Amino acid sequence: MPITRDFGNPFSVVDYTKEVNIIPNTWGTINSLNIFEDEPVAEQTVTFQEVSKDFGIILDRVRGDRANQNKDYSRKLHTFAVPHFPLDDQILPKDLQGKSAYTNLSEADTLDAVRMRKMERIRASHAATLEKARAQLLTAGTVYAPNGTVSQNWFTEMGVAQTVVGFDLSTSTTDVVAKVEAAIAAIQDNAGVISMSGIVALCSPTFFSALISHANVKQAFTYYSSTQEPLRQRLSAGGSVTAMHREFFYCGVRFIEMRDNLGGQLITANEAVFVPTGTDVFRTYFAPAERFGLVNTLGEQVYMFETPAANGTAIQIETESNFVNACMKPKLIVRATIAA
Repeated sequence: MPITRDFGNPFSVVDYTKEVNIIPNTWGTINSLNIFEDEPVAEQTVTFQEVSKDFGIILDRVRGDRANQNKDYSRKLHTFAVPHFPLDDQILPKDLQGKSAYTNLSEADTLDAVRMRKMERIRASHAATLEKARAQLLTAGTVYAPNGTVSQNWFTEMGVAQTVVGFDLSTSTTDVVAKVEAAIAAIQDNAGVISMSGIVALCSPTFFSALISHANVKQAFTYYSSTQEPLRQRLSAGGSVTAMHREFFYCGVRFIEMRDNLGGQLITANEAVFVPTGTDVFRTYFAPAERFGLVNTLGEQVYMFETPAANGTAIQIETESNFVNACMKPKLIVRATIAA
């Protein structure tokens, strides 16, 4: 174990142990569920064609009468801009001059270590932004652009209204199963020919607690299969407290308690959102960076560029992510509330 100066007494030395790294939680529940399909694009705007495939019921006619007429599918173009999310930093000589290393106070910090710390925080910030943006689409149906550079509401764009199911969890006699079935039916009725692998309900902590405490649900949650005990008790499969949320499979729906906090809870208090999984309905389009060498190339999730100053006074770090989340069928997002 190395020995270093006692900062409380400059004439003494003490044993130095490894530092305790205080790293904020990197939330990514929505990203990990693979609800969204990543799609790179080469331009700063995205255009897709909405084709409404329907059919008609044929009426009988007198033989020889050909009055029934078929028609083609209807279609509509949707075009929208991709928001730009830059995040820059720089490394200066003073960041290293006279500074001890984070891993050993008896050693000098290094340029590589400073660079790695900055890149780690920058990458985590971009990942958190993507998570928050996807949560906003699922909860509000809008594109994340807090400064208003882009304004897009997918319910308005597609000309539909969102289905809202009031669970009335404050009333002990509420038929919760019927409420869950209503949410499932709303998704199934609007899915059309789209296949799904399942349905997940992303719940605010208050909604999840009210659900599992309801008289008609409590017993089912109490006797939830022991193989799911780690999820029920906010534990990972390995038994450590890493998941930080509870899960409950009920009536064919995977209920997940979303304790994720990125500048606020990602799911509105007292609410939940039901969405299908295993579809191509939810997409994230990534556009290329603002660089000549990347013009008309397919976009990446995050770009990072490092430029040393010619006079050796600084190293400029420029990063950016250019993405927009889209929902081709917003009617598949069902909002649930605690109230009736």
